[in-house]
Amino acid sequence: MKQNLLLVAIGAALLQACTPASTSHEGAPSMPAVTSTAATQPALPAYYWNLVSATDAAGKPIAAMAKGLDGKLRLTFGERQLNISGGCNGQFGGYSYKDGVLQVQSLASTLMACDKSLMDLDAQVGQLLKGELRTVISGETHEPMLQLTTQNGAVLKFQGEATPETRYGSKGETKFLEVAAKTVKCSHPLIPNYQCLQVRERRYDDAGLQLPTQDAWHPLYQSIEGFEHREGVRTVLRVKQYAWKNPPADAPSQVYVLDMVVEQDTSAKH
Repeated sequence: MKQNLLLVAIGAALLQACTPASTSHEGAPSMPAVTSTAATQPALPAYYWNLVSATDAAGKPIAAMAKGLDGKLRLTFGERQLNISGGCNGQFGGYSYKDGVLQVQSLASTLMACDKSLMDLDAQVGQLLKGELRTVISGETHEPMLQLTTQNGAVLKFQGEATPETRYGSKGETKFLEVAAKTVKCSHPLIPNYQCLQVRERRYDDAGLQLPTQDAWHPLYQSIEGFEHREGVRTVLRVKQYAWKNPPADAPSQVYVLDMVVEQDTSAKH
């Protein structure tokens, strides 16, 4: 059975970015540590901020935010836009940050219907994350904490998780990789009988239509961070390729991070 996204989704995929996940493929390179001097304060866009606690003005847990703790409610700061994920709908809006004050503009959201607890979470987030929020960033750059105090006195705490751009020290390049349904045996200096993914690059025009495939299948001697290969399933992935500025001696200089699964095909022969 073949599952394809609509062409319009592929066209949008050429322009937008998603949140990567953690890798689970065997042989993945070790993750780099994020370091800086003590005088350097972590920048909001350099991290994904995951909710770890939410209390009201009296210090009691906010019941409607419980799903945000279980489901990893996340704030992602772009240059001008704040994105919130982990509830039922994605929420987004403009923001500014200066002198310890985060100013959040009115949030818009997608319009899906979900379980009531997730809908309540969305509503609570919309009520709390608006207007001026007193902001404190603390801790080391490899594990910073973000504390937001809302207009009604609620306190939200978020753990920082370094983005790939921060970890690898470069801006990612978006590419589309087709991954064959079967892996292939390849040479590895430390792992006998190591199996590599077989990949080839896919290209699309501005309308999202696939261009003729020119790249031949070839083994990929590393994992794709966030992607778990299933034997017999051919996939097309949107990935970010990063140049790793200071990799360990046993790590590749180029790193691939999953951005989005564009297509899956369980009937493929490759």
